[in-house]
Amino acid sequence: MQTTFLDWYDNLSALSFSIMNSYNDFIFPLQVISVVVSTLLLLTIVFLIIKLRKPIGQSLKTVGEIAFVSENELPRKEFAQNWQNILNKVESGDENSYKIAVIEADKMLDDVLKRIGCAGADMGERLKQITPRQLSNIDEIWQAHKARNRIAHEPEFRLTQSQAKRAVEIFQRALEDLQAI
Repeated sequence: MQTTFLDWYDNLSALSFSIMNSYNDFIFPLQVISVVVSTLLLLTIVFLIIKLRKPIGQSLKTVGEIAFVSENELPRKEFAQNWQNILNKVESGDENSYKIAVIEADKMLDDVLKRIGCAGADMGERLKQITPRQLSNIDEIWQAHKARNRIAHEPEFRLTQSQAKRAVEIFQRALEDLQAI
């Protein structure tokens, strides 16, 4: 019996269909596994981006975390002695002593901020990272820091005792919140 082209084509089609079914039986599970693995990797990437991406200020510690650091790393006795010297300068009755008291109080807060992990080249940069959640009187601290800058950069700046006391009180509240004094 002679094989015709149609018989040969039918045999080839049947073989091809058989191979395709085997191929699909083999490929389909690989496709499912591929989709599942790709989905898991995509979710992992999204999760890591969310976890690693922190807005400015969120990397800083909260007041409770700062308190823990304060108890373990800050020289509280030294700070308490320095703070008493600052308070004595405010009470001295001498304008230059008031100015020095405000500068030293600002410097002490800056030192504490550095020790608890606030990054920045200067006090202003460190203050920009702090939120009201971390220090409730941050706006007042900015005002006291601006007074300190005027003292340092404007030789003719006049500072009254009441202004100095207010600035020192603001710094004191922040240092107490941070449990440095």
